[in-house]
This record gives sequence, structure tokens and C-alpha cells, in this order.
Amino acid sequence: MKKLIVSALALIILTVAPLAAEGDDPQKSVCKEYGAFNIFASDTSALLISLDDALNSALSNNLALNVENFRPQLSGTVVEKEKARFDPALNAELSGSERVGKSLSQQGRLNDSISNTTNAAVSLEQLTTSGTRTSLELSQSRSRSATTNDLYATRLGLNLAHPLRRGAGRAVNLVSLRKAELDLDWSEFELQGFVLGLAARVETLYWQYYLRLRQLEIVSESLELAKRQREETGRRIEAGSIAESEAAAAEAEVALRYEELINAESQAVTAAVALLRAINHDSENFWKLRPELTDAPLLRHPDELDLDHHLQTALLKRPELAQAKLLSQKDALDVVQSANGMLPKLDFFASIGKSGYADALGRSARFDDHGSYDINAGFIYEISRGRRAARAELRRAKTSREMRLESIRNLEQIIKEDVIQAFIEVKRTIQQMTATAATSQKQLEKLRVEEVKFNVGKTTAFQVAQAQRDLTAARIAEVKAAVDYTNAIIELFRADGSLLERNRIALESR
Repeated sequence: MKKLIVSALALIILTVAPLAAEGDDPQKSVCKEYGAFNIFASDTSALLISLDDALNSALSNNLALNVENFRPQLSGTVVEKEKARFDPALNAELSGSERVGKSLSQQGRLNDSISNTTNAAVSLEQLTTSGTRTSLELSQSRSRSATTNDLYATRLGLNLAHPLRRGAGRAVNLVSLRKAELDLDWSEFELQGFVLGLAARVETLYWQYYLRLRQLEIVSESLELAKRQREETGRRIEAGSIAESEAAAAEAEVALRYEELINAESQAVTAAVALLRAINHDSENFWKLRPELTDAPLLRHPDELDLDHHLQTALLKRPELAQAKLLSQKDALDVVQSANGMLPKLDFFASIGKSGYADALGRSARFDDHGSYDINAGFIYEISRGRRAARAELRRAKTSREMRLESIRNLEQIIKEDVIQAFIEVKRTIQQMTATAATSQKQLEKLRVEEVKFNVGKTTAFQVAQAQRDLTAARIAEVKAAVDYTNAIIELFRADGSLLERNRIALESR
């Protein structure tokens, strides 16, 4: 499995290719006034931002991503800690003792007895992956008393302890290290999933803000149209061509448009704040600079829109599924460890040493014929009656692994359902774009007809206002359908796990 290092600096945007790329004539936001909801520091300055810029800024500055960034680093420390178990360890010891007592002489007299000893030792110890523990030790001691001269002793020894049954072999001794490595991989997939969700969220917020700006623009135009219709109605009332009662409908329509404008302004500012929070261009004052979009949805079909292809891609690239499989591997390691725990403890141990003695420190380390040697070897055997705890642990490990495998199959179904629903939504929005475009065109024709009829006195101001409302709703629905289609494509690529790759967002390999 390809491993990834995912940190804030390792998130490299090669060349972000947005799902909804900007067209040849990008449409900038034209609604710069937000009424009472304007919280931005300046009406004249704006943050020009493309979809590329939004993704780059979010992957570099998003605070939630910075928090998630620490998790693989923490998991990496556990791996290093487990590897350190097999590092050689150097130990040193220095001690001294003195004893004051009484001794009985051959003449039967009680004499003072004074002795002292000084000991120094240094050893090199290492545990191997097979379970063998070896140590090489060099020790020296000096002993003296009131009745004898100084005696120096030097010993060089080799100790060995090797498990023959329980705890024997690389498979069981590397379990904790393998688990730590799997936890590291898990945390990296966790971060990959977070980045995947963040990229999808930023794109969605970008187009949501675009929708709110277009909605505000349409509502503003509708308000101006209602005002002109009110003026026209007033002129026709003054001319006596229509009744004065028609003024009420025109005034009501203007009031209604003001209501819609208030809602549109609030929604636009709310969407702007959400986008600014996600990209986090300025942590302390992220909301103070008004964002101005430079990209517009480019309504095109994706290169690949095959359900089977998206399903297969999801099973390969969804981070959640990769994480579940890593947990299954950890369960398999638990089975190995528990099965080894069923074995009796049978350890072989041995030690061999050579000692030298002299009345001077330097001569005691010559290990000549006046020295001595020691050899010790044997076995340690241990077994619990019934081994109920070990058997229960083994059953638990096997059951946990079976449960994990079932959960993986369930997760695969959930992911497939997720992809299918996203695929259906793409198909729906494609049809919806065609339908809303046709509706918008028909509503425009309907308004023209009503205006002509109003000019010749064959309809009322209320009918014209209703046609205006219908056209406004149709235009908003048309823009919403385009944004919904763009978001549906984003969701489909998020669902199959290919969103980062399609946006050319690369994670640096470890």
C-alpha cells in the first residue's frame, strides 16, 4: 500500500483544475451592496478569488486541517517508540559498601571486623525480533578488610535468554510494531479523508456563494423592474386609462421585492462568511474582506460518467474503506498474538563468564590460568491450568476479526449506495438544467405578453406582477440548477474518492 506523509507543507497543489472551470469570459460578482448586512471593512476593496485560489488557501491556511495535521505526527512517534524496543541498550553501575562487625579469632577472642567493597559494571543488552535477549557484561570489584590485602576481580560474561514456545518468532514479537505502523497508516488515511471532505466543502461553498450573488442580482433587477412597473402604473392612472385600484398591486409588488432583497442580502453575506472561514486567508479577521468570485460554472459533462467505473473507483480510493481494512489487519495481528499466548512458556537461558583475580586492578583483567570461569544453562517452563484466560482472549480476537470483515462488507455497500445516489443526482441535475432553462424562456415570453396586454388595457397590474414573480423564480431556479449540477459532480467525485486526483491535489509520498 502506498504510504503518504500528509502535513500542511506536504499538501502540494500541482495545478488545481476545478470541476467547474472558469470560462473564457469569467463573470465577476456585480452585487457589491449588502444593505444592513454589510459587515465588510470596505465596499471598494475586495478579495478576488478563483476556485484555484480558494482550494490553495484552504489547504494552506484552514485551521481545522492544521489540527488534523498533527495526528500522523503523533502516530509516527509511537512507531519510533516500538522500534526502540530492539535498539541496543548500554547500562553502567557503580556501587560501594562497607561492613563493620565482629569476628571470633582462633584464640577465642572477639575482634573487630571491617571490610569494604567497590563494584563497577558495564553491560550492552539487546532484544532481537526473534525474542532472544543477549547481554555482554564486564564487571570489576575491589574488596578489602582489616586482615587481608586488596583483592581485585574482573569478570567478562555473556548472557542469553531465548523463548522456545510462547514469545518465540518474529511474527509475535513484531506485533506491537506492526500495529503502530498500521495506526500510522490509519491516521494518514484519516487526514486524506479530511482533505477530501475539505476540498469538496470549499468547492461547494464557492458555488453556493456564486448562487447567492446571482440570486441577489436577480432579486435586485426584479425590484427595479417592479419599481418601473409601479411608475408605469402611476402614469396610466394619471392618464385615466386604468383604475386607481391597480396602484395597490404595484405597491404590494415593490414591497414584496424589498422583502426578497433583504433575504437575498442576508443569504449572500452568510455564504460569503462561510467561504471566507473555509479558505481562512486571514485568521484574525477572515470576515472583513469581501470576496469577489472570478469563476463561473462551466456547464459541461465530465469525461467519465459510467456508474460501474465510479463504483470500482470508490472501492479503491475511499479512505474510510482503506481504514477499515487496516483495522482488519490489526485484528489479524491480535489473533496471532492470542494464539501465541496459548502456548506454554518454555525459555532457554545460558550464561558463560571468565574471571580474573589479582592484587592490582590491571593484572586482574589478564584472565590467565589463575582465573576461573562459570557456566550456567537451563530451561524455564510455565503453564496455566486450563489456560482459560488465553482461550478467552483467542476467541475474542477471532470474533473481533470476523465482525470486522462483516463491517467491511457493510461499508462497501454503504459506499456503493453513496456513489449511486450521487450518480442519480448528477443525472437529475442535467435534466433539471434543461427544464429550468426552458421554463425561464417561457416565463420571459409570458411577461412580455402580460406587459403588452397591460399597455392596451387587457390585463391588470396584478397579472403583470405575477408574471414578474414567476420570471424571477424561474431565473433563480435556472442558476440554482447550474450550481446544483456543479455540486452534484463534486459530490460524485467525492463519493468515489477521486476528487483530489481530478483537482490535481497531490500528497507527498513518504
